[in-house]
Amino acid sequence: MKQRFLALLSTIALLGGLSSCSNEESKNTIYFWVPSGQTIVNKLTDYAEKFSELVLENEGVEVHVEVSYQGGYDDLLDKIVKGFSTGNYPTLAIAYPDHVAEYLDAEGTDQGKYVVNIEDYAKDETIGFGKESYLGDGAASDFVSAFYEEGNSYGREGLYSLPLMKSSEVLYYNTEAVLQCAKPYGETIGKNISTADQLEDYLNSIDFDELMDFCAFIKTYYEENYPDQNLLSPFFYDSDDNLYLTASYQNDIAYTSVDTSGKGSIDFNNPEAKAMAQKLRDYHDQGLIATKGSEGEYGSNYFTTQAVLFDVGSSGGAGYQAPNSDSFTVGVCRVPPFKADNPLYVSQGLSATILKRGDDKNGFKAEYGFKFLKYLTSTAVNADLCVNGSEGYIPVRESCYETDLYKMFMETGESGPDYNFMGKTATIVKEQINGKYFNTPCFKGSAQAREAVSGIITQMFTTDETLDKIFSDQENIARNAL
Repeated sequence: MKQRFLALLSTIALLGGLSSCSNEESKNTIYFWVPSGQTIVNKLTDYAEKFSELVLENEGVEVHVEVSYQGGYDDLLDKIVKGFSTGNYPTLAIAYPDHVAEYLDAEGTDQGKYVVNIEDYAKDETIGFGKESYLGDGAASDFVSAFYEEGNSYGREGLYSLPLMKSSEVLYYNTEAVLQCAKPYGETIGKNISTADQLEDYLNSIDFDELMDFCAFIKTYYEENYPDQNLLSPFFYDSDDNLYLTASYQNDIAYTSVDTSGKGSIDFNNPEAKAMAQKLRDYHDQGLIATKGSEGEYGSNYFTTQAVLFDVGSSGGAGYQAPNSDSFTVGVCRVPPFKADNPLYVSQGLSATILKRGDDKNGFKAEYGFKFLKYLTSTAVNADLCVNGSEGYIPVRESCYETDLYKMFMETGESGPDYNFMGKTATIVKEQINGKYFNTPCFKGSAQAREAVSGIITQMFTTDETLDKIFSDQENIARNAL
């Protein structure tokens, strides 16, 4: 799922313009290409300068990291893949795991030509994780395990990406409007849901089907009591692909797989997946659920104007859920799982890969690029990046959550005069999801597989085509990308 705020700055040029690695450059300059918004880029630039000072002071080595905005994620993918043939690509790049898989595939049989196996550095006795205290460096075991393991999901031995800041999905809801419906609904199911705390407890205790039952009551309640209210649907899901993948993984339904050689397999066209899809289609046909694919806009656009009461969106985009006035209070909870005993959630957000450039004959840039990533993922720096450099991303190390800074940030998410639902969002991700993430296999074509299942959701919500035809067409699209 692509984060919207990453594309807001498409017309700006940071740091004196977009960097081009084709020009004559210093042997000690490391280029870091990012798709992030200006706030994150500015923070990364500040830390790049501090990193240079630390390295010079402690090693006597002069090194510079130049951070530059290069467009959205797909722009980076396109530039880097094309750059492999011209030498115009960076040492460090933010990338989706699916995009790292494309870089690995571009190597052909010449493994290591473009993508550095970070494990070689991570386990090094001198510069590995936990070996350089002056960088605030911590052990690899301190990483949130699912975030770190994402870098091992490429069907090839080794570690090819590192997490920088991550996010997941949460359920945002209009506290006052939902509570108004919850009181009479609670009477029908024998529960007292008359306060905001009781509502939050209830939403955190139910599964997806129970949420849809509640949404059906809300729809009827609005039709009977507020016929003039422009309610699009009670429930909205921002990402069509995440809706499909979450339902698939929580229900243990085959999606894709990859063998030890890195070759991918498209597995999602199966009876269990179609039954799952039909259930979602029924909910949509009942007017209970809408998605970005079906409506053409993100749910926050409807949520902030009270056209939907629930919106599943990224914790990294929490700021978009804030209404323009004090018209309602934003509540946050985990997304009710499709299967109560298997509450797995999507892992997304910023990861970084290290690329081997042709002019880096002695590996200087790759080595110090790794050191810079270690610095960015150190406890104090990573906590600061997530609190002061993003709109809701969460840290990648367990120790970050124990810092005074991050504890204070999460505490402001509690109800009261200092209520900050972005802090609340971080608390939900840490305490409710708490590492229960799934990572999809990454291989050449895995990005297209994700787009294909997104297309399944969109098409079955917007057309009358049979599921057999929809699944078959999307399977062919995915297979053609292998």
